[in-house]
Amino acid sequence: MTVLDVTEKLERFTRIFIQLLLAALAQTKGTSVCGVASLNNKIVGGQNAAAGSWPWQVSIRLTAYNFHFCGGSLINSGWVLTAAHCFANTKYTASQVTVYLGTETLQGTNINQVSRSVTSVTINPNYDAKTVNNDLALLQLSSTVTFTPYITPICLAASGSTFFNGTLSWVTGWGNIATGVSLPSPGYLQEVQVPIIGNRQCFCLYGGGITGNMICAGALTGNKDPCNGDSGGPIVVKQGSVWIQAGIVSFGKAQGCAQANDPGAFTRVSEYQNWINQVITSNQPGFVTYTSSGTNADLNVTCRSKLFNVSSCVISYVL
Repeated sequence: MTVLDVTEKLERFTRIFIQLLLAALAQTKGTSVCGVASLNNKIVGGQNAAAGSWPWQVSIRLTAYNFHFCGGSLINSGWVLTAAHCFANTKYTASQVTVYLGTETLQGTNINQVSRSVTSVTINPNYDAKTVNNDLALLQLSSTVTFTPYITPICLAASGSTFFNGTLSWVTGWGNIATGVSLPSPGYLQEVQVPIIGNRQCFCLYGGGITGNMICAGALTGNKDPCNGDSGGPIVVKQGSVWIQAGIVSFGKAQGCAQANDPGAFTRVSEYQNWINQVITSNQPGFVTYTSSGTNADLNVTCRSKLFNVSSCVISYVL
């Protein structure tokens, strides 16, 4: 073993020790420690996500069939954030689903995985299935989870956060890898890096239907986008050493996944800080203000697109 090997092992041990210490303090004092991913050293995009890279990612499954239908994110020791359409559109109830945390693969062995049943599903009261506006829901777990390097809550973007055009973000999930193409066994968690698309530009690309409660992201050249089965999962950004959830996977154009000039649309988390805190009255999630630097090129975008009824031209990313 070389000196370099020893140094790398010590650095990794130190990261894990610090995270476990913070997690223990958080659960003891009831405060929120969020956005720490000690096993994540991402610089550029990839495909399969290494274990522990995205420790807030959860798989929501129909218990009777162990069927993954939506993603979500752990936001404290007892609550998960997901998309409203995962439940409002499917009619699934709390008693029918199980949440899996610390999962690396859907079909393989997951030594870091734990599961919890769900005691309640709270859908945002202003959710509109036709316009897909206010597309978020909160799941209360049957019991709290212990934080580990593989299970950690994500920080949420606070009210007033700004995400300029080009802000780099990450989307994760177990959805289809292309339109109509399922994730191959053993079903590794997928990750993709995509730029934020400003709301004005996104409004132009969709021809309407994009509100201030939404945020868009995707590679305009195509090939990088959420797909069916990714619904409810997080889109996250990094500020310093802290990861922050900017949005929730919501919908895309009906033409298919990862098409050119068709960014994905996400629920803008920062617009719902008050509502989330009204539902979760104790051990509230950690909110962090994300501030983009530079100038917002989206302010200079104008378009003359023909407007359409968004409900007839988009598809939610639920399996």
